[in-house]
Amino acid sequence: MAYSAGLDCLNTRVNKVDEASGLNETRADEELVALAVAGQAEVFAHIYNRYYSRTYRLAYGMTGKREAAEDLAQEIFMRAFQKLGLFKGESSFSTWFYRLSLNHCLNHCRSERRRDRTDSWQMDRLPVPGSMKQMEKKVLQSEVQDQIHRALFSLKPKLRLVIILRDIEGLSYGEIAERIDCSTGTLAAQLKRARKLLSRKLEHLKGTF
Repeated sequence: MAYSAGLDCLNTRVNKVDEASGLNETRADEELVALAVAGQAEVFAHIYNRYYSRTYRLAYGMTGKREAAEDLAQEIFMRAFQKLGLFKGESSFSTWFYRLSLNHCLNHCRSERRRDRTDSWQMDRLPVPGSMKQMEKKVLQSEVQDQIHRALFSLKPKLRLVIILRDIEGLSYGEIAERIDCSTGTLAAQLKRARKLLSRKLEHLKGTF
């Protein structure tokens, strides 16, 4: 990939995070950004460590594939690293980074939707709980889980995104509205529509268990 060279450099910095001279991990994001922009690029490793888990969860939620999510998360960090100089402090770094992440995920999903994935696309399934003893129940649960995931991924990216942020990540209406830069009223309408569409797609599963 085009970003591989920069990624190798970034990963090297992450691996050497403990060697960052005099750096205190309790420093605010904004202070770390200022240091990175001023030339101490290695401090970006702390931002990487702080935000990787949530970035990967978002990427996985939007792609449904672990390998694709890992690649997408790395792309997001590379883009953020390249654009640090554009952060002006008009919002918190967390909000700025989240917006960048969401936009990158949406652009990725729009690109993916242009491809014909009806027959060839297969999403990674989450592990089936080991407590199910009967094979029939395991198979049924796996099939239902797969249908739920497919229903979610059949939604348009923006609608899928609000479902993920609200119902999976558990963010408040205010937090989501700030991150996607819309009013809470608009968000509520989008979320209502997304839930309605998802419910309609899964109506045939009622009473399965």
